[in-house]
Amino acid sequence: MTEAWKSRIAAAFGTAAEDYDRVGRIQWAVAHEMSRRLALAPLPDRPRVLEVGCGTGFLTASLLPCLPGAHWLATDIAPEMVWACERRFASQPRFEARVMDGEHPDLTPASFDLVCSSMAAQWFTDLPAALAGLWDMVRPGGFLAISTLGAETFAEWRAACTACGVTPATPQYPDAATYADWLGDGAEVIEAWHQAESSSALTFLQDLKVLGAHIGQKDTRPTPPGTLRRVMRQAGMRGFAATYHVLHGIRRKPA
Repeated sequence: MTEAWKSRIAAAFGTAAEDYDRVGRIQWAVAHEMSRRLALAPLPDRPRVLEVGCGTGFLTASLLPCLPGAHWLATDIAPEMVWACERRFASQPRFEARVMDGEHPDLTPASFDLVCSSMAAQWFTDLPAALAGLWDMVRPGGFLAISTLGAETFAEWRAACTACGVTPATPQYPDAATYADWLGDGAEVIEAWHQAESSSALTFLQDLKVLGAHIGQKDTRPTPPGTLRRVMRQAGMRGFAATYHVLHGIRRKPA
């Protein structure tokens, strides 16, 4: 079941690659937030950087100018996203992009000064184990920086589902304290909230699909159309604001 779910995610984001830049306003804002924090990190002059879940290159575009000497490896589970990122940064020296599942990095441990990811880790099947695996990729003195979604994400949609007696298909996200515990000793987690304004609940769901982010948590079945319409009426046929609760987690490995 896990492999089938991962395949669905890769296919959904592959389809979304063409329009991702147009609709990914929140994703861009989160990537920019992370890059501002990482630009202040004491990294070497020519750091080796691994990016997980690069998408079309939001974090790369925001952070790479701050690290002009970086050797950058951008990865994503969706080949179409990798190709889009590769085209975007084709002129950049020391930049490489390749397909890789961030939960199972096939790379040499302790070989990167920075392992980073923006708005991709929420799609991992086992986030604590994945964080441990990515931590292994970090060199002594280096950083693990992973931004993901928190427990208050889409609270408005969840409330509408609950009011209709429907179990939301959206994944269960951690709170800040749990996420800090998963990251490990010395981790810092900074919370941020973003509002996505849509003309209706239907538009909100349509935008998620365009982003490739419409896949429900694993082991759940799609909500029947009639039930979905009932929840949309409850959520609001005119005007709908959805909260993105973002957890920016950073941990430094002792030298």
